[in-house]
Amino acid sequence: MVVLFTTLGFDEKFQVRAFMRWFRELESVVVIGSFSEERAKKALNSLLDVANKANVKYDVLEVNPYDTVDMVVKIGGKIEEYKGKELVFNLSGGMRVISLTVLLVLSLKDVDAKVEVETEDMRHLATLNVRDFRPLSVSEEHLKVLSAVKAGYNSVNSIHKYLDLPLSTVWRRVKDLKEMGLVDENMRVTFRGELVLSTSSFSLERKTIPDRKEY
Repeated sequence: MVVLFTTLGFDEKFQVRAFMRWFRELESVVVIGSFSEERAKKALNSLLDVANKANVKYDVLEVNPYDTVDMVVKIGGKIEEYKGKELVFNLSGGMRVISLTVLLVLSLKDVDAKVEVETEDMRHLATLNVRDFRPLSVSEEHLKVLSAVKAGYNSVNSIHKYLDLPLSTVWRRVKDLKEMGLVDENMRVTFRGELVLSTSSFSLERKTIPDRKEY
């Protein structure tokens, strides 16, 4: 079951859309925002009315957008209450400073969560996993093997021949890459793997990929 955290401002349409998207898996909703203004209160009441009608539990976390430390403490504490559950953070609405603080807290906490943001025209939903942006300790050998997978070498044997590395070393590095979530079970570079390659200064010399029949 999913706990949906959502930032709310003066308009609840994005939050209602997120609610409907996750409804079948929804355990509860946590609404984060500043609700001192009438428009914010109206949006909050409208969203809570949807939750009540759907018989979904909700939790309201009011924060002070002008006090970053207070926001970090409150948001961090609320996330801690739901640690261990499947967490989804919809940051499509609300004040930018609150959404930014949520991302900051997520980067500091040891939680695995999904973050989604919908474009203003509602034509696209961008989804990211928090763990994809956590720093990893990878060696040059890991990067060589990851680059080879990116180049199209999708077996331990083909990577071993391409890089001229011991077979046992390649096997271990492939195992590591899978455990780190950089390569999937079908030997394809994941989004996280692409991030690691794009932010690394390492560059594997381009080579022509031989006919796969050789392997």
